[in-house]
Amino acid sequence: VMAIYGRSAARYDRVNAVASLGTSSWYRRRTVLSLELASDATLVDVGCGTGMLALAAQRYLPDSPSIVAVDPCPEMRALAGAAGVRDVRDGTFASIPVEDGSRDAVVSGYAIRYATDLDHAFREIHRVLRPGGRMVILEMVAPRSGWRRSVMAHGIRDLGAPVLGMLCGSRAVRDLMRHFWDSVSSFASPDVVTGRLRAVGFEDVEYRHVGGLLGEFRATRPAESA
Repeated sequence: VMAIYGRSAARYDRVNAVASLGTSSWYRRRTVLSLELASDATLVDVGCGTGMLALAAQRYLPDSPSIVAVDPCPEMRALAGAAGVRDVRDGTFASIPVEDGSRDAVVSGYAIRYATDLDHAFREIHRVLRPGGRMVILEMVAPRSGWRRSVMAHGIRDLGAPVLGMLCGSRAVRDLMRHFWDSVSSFASPDVVTGRLRAVGFEDVEYRHVGGLLGEFRATRPAESA
């Protein structure tokens, strides 16, 4: 997985823009603003990729003393730093490199499906959030069965992957899109994910379908937590 993202890193933003039909800036803005944070709130973006969500946070939280972008892929981290993300760190959901109770918010885009242990990942998010802190995790969620799943699988793996690879002039992009469907289609159902969030102690847990495959998981660390 790391190799696939490393090879396609330079073209990742272009792929994202094409695949999202140009809506990627809109949903990044929507994600940050939906948290209703003060302008000086602290935030960590886990699985930041090229840093676009962290950059949105820097824009809409202009007085924040700390916005941290975390990713395990060195090529992605390099691009995030070059794009203007001020604090980029090596890390994953297994080990988020910020202090206990130090963040007003945790965000993530299309990375939670790579967590090998959801319970541990959500405990890490719980750990870094201050009491009352909120999280929003964007993720692609495939239909569990039926004709819609078959159509999407064919459209992404058999049609979208080669077309995007050709448009971007990269076999790495083709491989990324094929991997994208495999990883998304094998991810846990929304009911499983929200159940895990509740089990580790989050409240106000919900899943919202945004459109197409895109959905978001939202939760709050209870204010009374120590």
